[in-house]
Amino acid sequence: MIMADTTITKESPKYSDWKVTREEYLSLPDDGFKYDMIDGVLELSPSGIFDHGNLVSRFSYFLQSYLESSRCGKITNEVDIFLPDGGDVIRPDISFILNQNLSIVKGHIHGVPDLVCEVLGDSTRNRDLGIKADRYLLNGVKEYWIIDPAAKTLFVLINRNKNKWEKKSGEVCESELLKGFVLQRDTFY
Repeated sequence: MIMADTTITKESPKYSDWKVTREEYLSLPDDGFKYDMIDGVLELSPSGIFDHGNLVSRFSYFLQSYLESSRCGKITNEVDIFLPDGGDVIRPDISFILNQNLSIVKGHIHGVPDLVCEVLGDSTRNRDLGIKADRYLLNGVKEYWIIDPAAKTLFVLINRNKNKWEKKSGEVCESELLKGFVLQRDTFY
């Protein structure tokens, strides 16, 4: 029996570190990689490991379960957000938009989601807690949920007038935006 070479290879990212406009970003052929556009530069956002995907799924599950009864909005994973300041394109792990704001969905999200969630990874931690948090704040994201698998914590940042995040953390995290949406750390992990 002849064994075929089963080595899987993936091409290198074509657009990493490219400086582009929003229009150029939209016209780029898919190269199989994910990017955030930070200050006009495409920064590779590598695929998460199993734990990352599991935690994205768990948060999505809990939020979707909440939405089954409240029906107050829609959730999506890994969709580009074109923030209204005309700058960067950012792709959070999870976005939530209230029903009254769904007009911002035009294939991608052209505006500000009401809630975003990021699961921190080794290669994206600084970006998620730094420039992306700043952009979400200044553009008016109401809540920014952070899941930190390394520390096995979760916390929520509440936007206070587009100039300051108020951090709420502990064994139980509760949404101000979605009354009754509560996550317990020991249940979540």
